Amino acid sequence: MSELGAATKPAPYGRGFRDLIAIFLVWKLLLLAIACGSPGPGYDTSTQILLDQHVSGDETWLAHLLECVVLRLTRWDGIYFASSSTRGHVNEQEWAFSWVLAKVTAGVARVVFGPASFSPLVKHALAEILISHISHLLAVIVLYRLTLHLVPGTDAKKRHVAFIASCLHIFSPAGIFLSAPYGESTFAFLNFAGMLSYLHAVRQRHSDSNSSTRNEMSYMVAAGAFFGAAAMIRSNGLLSGLIFAWDAIEAVIRPFNTIQDLRSIARFAATILAGMLVAVGFAAPQVVAYTEYCTGGNTRPWCSHVPPSIYTWVQGHYWVVGFLRYWTLNNLPLFLLAGPVLGLLLVTGLMALRWPERTALALTQQQGRGANTMDMVIVKHVLPRFALPQLVLALMAATSFHVQIINRISSGYPIWYIVLAIATHSALQPSRGGDSGARDNTSQVPVGTESLWLLNIWEEKHCRWIVRGMATYALVQGGLYASFLPPA
Repeated sequence: MSELGAATKPAPYGRGFRDLIAIFLVWKLLLLAIACGSPGPGYDTSTQILLDQHVSGDETWLAHLLECVVLRLTRWDGIYFASSSTRGHVNEQEWAFSWVLAKVTAGVARVVFGPASFSPLVKHALAEILISHISHLLAVIVLYRLTLHLVPGTDAKKRHVAFIASCLHIFSPAGIFLSAPYGESTFAFLNFAGMLSYLHAVRQRHSDSNSSTRNEMSYMVAAGAFFGAAAMIRSNGLLSGLIFAWDAIEAVIRPFNTIQDLRSIARFAATILAGMLVAVGFAAPQVVAYTEYCTGGNTRPWCSHVPPSIYTWVQGHYWVVGFLRYWTLNNLPLFLLAGPVLGLLLVTGLMALRWPERTALALTQQQGRGANTMDMVIVKHVLPRFALPQLVLALMAATSFHVQIINRISSGYPIWYIVLAIATHSALQPSRGGDSGARDNTSQVPVGTESLWLLNIWEEKHCRWIVRGMATYALVQGGLYASFLPPA
């Protein structure tokens, strides 16, 4: 994977969507080959039992191939996703998995695979596998655009960093989970799209266009809609609402600076509306569950909780999730497994939150020229806000989740890809720092000594080993996942 940072060659600067699509397809085929080539029926035979209950009438080679793909990819929680899509949410514990995604998958199964003679379970599993692949590709493209518009520097450097960040998302430690019947890839696409919309809203805020206020409000509300949809797929999508909460709090505590004219009031209203859309996206499935389990004479212990969240109840009651409940000696290997990704999330998130300008400028090596002033204003505003959900997610995973899932749910957060891509680009530059004159003009903001310990860790060998580790883990994980073995 070291060729990602071959900075001495001009070719990477011209790479675009076609190259990303080619890399994406090769990587997906490799993961599928590893999964389908895994020996035996697997440690757990739940998928095989379910397939045997839904016998297909099609005996062609294509049917056998697709059933093989379904057998290998419908593992672990994927069994819940496929079953819920086929027959709806029947058991209470199934509400830990997206009710909305199950409905969408059922619709795709009817439209795309309806005429086929496959068994219902195979149709619905194939529909979710198709959704996962399309969503992952869209997430790669949106991340490219997000990085391109966020990172300061020359067009060539922006394209290079965007290309590396997108490749890092392709080779994410989430690996086979971005291909399987899971919600990770769909969540990543929606969360990236929300952040791209928010970035466009901030850019419109600093535009001189007469229609900039209207465009800013539209982008802000669109960001809220994307984040709300993401929260319907995975509950941690609610964390993206922290971006709007930051804006709203800042507007309230600085009224004379931020709420002083009609444009500022409109901006504040759009921010509140966007935040409400995120809350609605998170709460809507909970309301559906409440009407099913807590009305008409029915009741469950969680119905009297405040708030009455079936998701919180299922996680705590069936999966023993809660604050420090996972901190046992038996789970130490899982903390060690999650440690590298947790470290990356925390370090890159801290850099983006605490030193956004220094991260952008010092790592992209703006030699001999200052960055565009508006670009730096946007970086200073946006980068910390995007880093906050990532940092909170890492802390929650370390204290309140099944910690090992951070290796896959981290795939939906862009900052660690972007900062790592910036670092990789910077570490592999043929000249680091240049002459003293170039260093004097490196940036408008000097790199302070308090951030040097973070910047100095990004040596070329470290960047290479991080990328190699990610890819190796994803490849090994693909075989283990297909055989229903840890650490998948």
